[in-house]
Amino acid sequence: MLNNLEQNLQYRRSVMRVMLMLVMVGGSTFSAINFYRGLWPLAILELIFAFFAFFLWRKVLQISHFQRWVSAFLLPFFTTMVYAMYVPNTSVSIFVWILTIPLVSYLMMGRKQGFWISLFFIASGVSVYLYRFIEGDSVINIADTLNIIISASLMMSLAHVYEVNREKNEDRLLELASTDTLTGLANRMKLRENFTLYSEYAKRHKSSLAVVIFDLDYFKKINDQYGHHVGDATLCYIANFIKDRVRKTDLLARFGGEEFVLLIVGSKEKDCYKQVDSLRQQLKDTPFIYDEVTLAMTVSAGIATYGNDGLSLDDLLLKADQRLYLAKDNGRNFVVDSIKESEIKNLTTNDI
Repeated sequence: MLNNLEQNLQYRRSVMRVMLMLVMVGGSTFSAINFYRGLWPLAILELIFAFFAFFLWRKVLQISHFQRWVSAFLLPFFTTMVYAMYVPNTSVSIFVWILTIPLVSYLMMGRKQGFWISLFFIASGVSVYLYRFIEGDSVINIADTLNIIISASLMMSLAHVYEVNREKNEDRLLELASTDTLTGLANRMKLRENFTLYSEYAKRHKSSLAVVIFDLDYFKKINDQYGHHVGDATLCYIANFIKDRVRKTDLLARFGGEEFVLLIVGSKEKDCYKQVDSLRQQLKDTPFIYDEVTLAMTVSAGIATYGNDGLSLDDLLLKADQRLYLAKDNGRNFVVDSIKESEIKNLTTNDI
């Protein structure tokens, strides 16, 4: 998801670069024309924006604080558009540029900022247009006024509807990209993104964070004996069973096959063990019934804690996986954390 958001930002940078190129060419051209016509203040402003656009055009693909630079460019640029229409002897055709403000605002600033910026500058542009160019026959004035207001409202409405639907579609695509299609749980991509957020929170607030790997015991036998459709239903049952019994602040993800990963935030290692072991026991005591088939299921689990067992997700997954296989080697239907790992190793050493 983070990569998708970065791609969206790069897309906006590319669009901004095209717009800056047009401003460079247009600003230089209209500046020369207005110098010739004697409209010195407007010509100087247009020349300044042409140079400003050239500066940003060279930097925009790598520049930091992109949205701040967008605001620093667009707000004065839109103000200059309105001013250009106010200046005596300028052409009525400048209003065409005013109508582009909603499209540019929504595209570069997003829905919320784009709406308010568009509303302000469209209202200002329409007001200046009515002040400068509406005169003479009252009937024609009313018709012209309605045309201007309707066309401006239409452009703003279309830009708003487009941006709202674009955001919804983007959110939907991001959700699909971060969701396991079978169980509806988070997938590996979302697991990594959430771990980044959780680990930053844990580091900042000196809070605990645990990574748990669950593995369904003897899952291959279910597939072999009853078919993959029963295996898929079993995985969905396990996913919902665990998800319904963990906190909303914790994240459950399908890691692959019959493995699930749970991120537990803010619980000490002993409490994590109690929670995971309770889930194991509840699952053991709750058989899954599917199409008149009753399946008694158990899980094995390994627990790793942030800081003690590593700082990266890969390190914690590796440690949790080692403890998971230690649980399987000790009869399955078992949970192993650092304490249980030490106990097992001590027993093994004593036996030797």
